Amino acid sequence: MVDLTRDKDGRVRARLLDLVPGRSGEAYKTWLRDRGDTFRKGIEIATLDPFHGYKNAIDDQLEDAVAVLDAFYAEVLVMTM
Repeated sequence: MVDLTRDKDGRVRARLLDLVPGRSGEAYKTWLRDRGDTFRKGIEIATLDPFHGYKNAIDDQLEDAVAVLDAFYAEVLVMTM
């Protein structure tokens, strides 16, 4: 999981949040739930690969976030590096 929030100057400062074992919607949903309400409410956009389980987790845990398809599967690359 990576935070791509822009800094005060508008530059993206990628910050690794966590490496999550398991490639499943349940693993993602549990990780999001464990972060707590304040963390989840601060997320505006969540990128995901086409795996439907991730979309289900976003819909379940991030009710105010917009889910967008990541054409480059960045979350997979970051998680396996």
